[in-house]
Amino acid sequence: MKTQLFTHQEQFRFGRLILSITSILLGILLLLNACAPATSQPARIEEITFQSGEFNIVGDLRTLAGIGPFPVVLFVHGSDNADRTMFGIYLPVMERMLDAGYAVFSWDKPGYGESTGQLSNTRVYHQRAQIVLDAIEVMKKHPDIDSGRIGLWGASQGGYVMPLALSQSEDIAFMICISCAGASGYDELAFQRIFQTICDGVRAEKDTELKRLLAELDTVRQFETYTEYRRYRDVLDALAGLGTPTPDLMGLDAVPEVAWTKNDPYIEGWWNPIRVIEQTKIPILVINGDKDTNGDPIQGVYAWRKALEITGNQDSRVELLPGVTHSMIKSDSTCIVKQAEPIAKVLKEQGYWPLEEAWALIQREPGKHTPLSAWPYAPGMLDLIEEWLTNLPK
Repeated sequence: MKTQLFTHQEQFRFGRLILSITSILLGILLLLNACAPATSQPARIEEITFQSGEFNIVGDLRTLAGIGPFPVVLFVHGSDNADRTMFGIYLPVMERMLDAGYAVFSWDKPGYGESTGQLSNTRVYHQRAQIVLDAIEVMKKHPDIDSGRIGLWGASQGGYVMPLALSQSEDIAFMICISCAGASGYDELAFQRIFQTICDGVRAEKDTELKRLLAELDTVRQFETYTEYRRYRDVLDALAGLGTPTPDLMGLDAVPEVAWTKNDPYIEGWWNPIRVIEQTKIPILVINGDKDTNGDPIQGVYAWRKALEITGNQDSRVELLPGVTHSMIKSDSTCIVKQAEPIAKVLKEQGYWPLEEAWALIQREPGKHTPLSAWPYAPGMLDLIEEWLTNLPK
């Protein structure tokens, strides 16, 4: 008999906790492999402090044990709190990037670890993009860094922050985007809330309608015009009426046509980063998983592919990985609670359980815990990243 990992009550509590820290435990699509080989020599680690507006930012630059200057990858976190190694989860990623010949630079987010300040709820993309721009200036002046080969890696909310920075800088040479949105933040949040309530249950008498609407959704995801976009949102809104309970979509209505056309980045919730990608010429690697319900991964892949076709850069690549979640974990489910069970297993094995107590400990001692270094990522992710970085034009 199969042993149930959680009781129903524990599943509910765990699900609520996971949703409350989604960008920590599930919003950080990272490219890990527990069996990744170590670099031949340890990296040199230099702590760097720089000012970005009201924020004092502290992070680590890891460089190769050789003679520079080196190309560098700047890490752009997802949303919510994160230290410079993302509780250890970045370390294997960094090792593989170092193996590919790249230095890496990552910092504590404002208000966490050693970085100070508090990000705004309404200006978070702009504040975070400015931090990236200021970090680029620091890297350009560093003697061990090749100022012409500064790139970005980011996941989830990073898929909004990086294009905004890209729109303001000519110093970004390449970009890696994980779980990338192809629509506005409000559209992505509406998708997330709708699909998670469907996971919570649909009454039997609505099952036929659910299947019909899901089939229709597949036909309207590849939107380009405003009329096509409204058809897409109409289908999403119809799906919202099937779940239990009904999702809270207050303030998440379809983007008005005037705002869609203008696409003003200062209205962050309505801004679509794809318009920036359509105008850039740098190499970009995009990786989404088709079991992602934090946003619409299939629509996102279509939008990024279309945009990169316009740019014509032959070194760009877009991948949709089957059976892979927002956090690059293999799963048969689109439900966050089910997807989180392997994560719970990893945390339990490392002694970080119960989750509430572990999270409180991590919050009290930022930067001193690496419970996520054994994250159960989909196989092949690090290989994909390393191969792409290795083959970039010098």
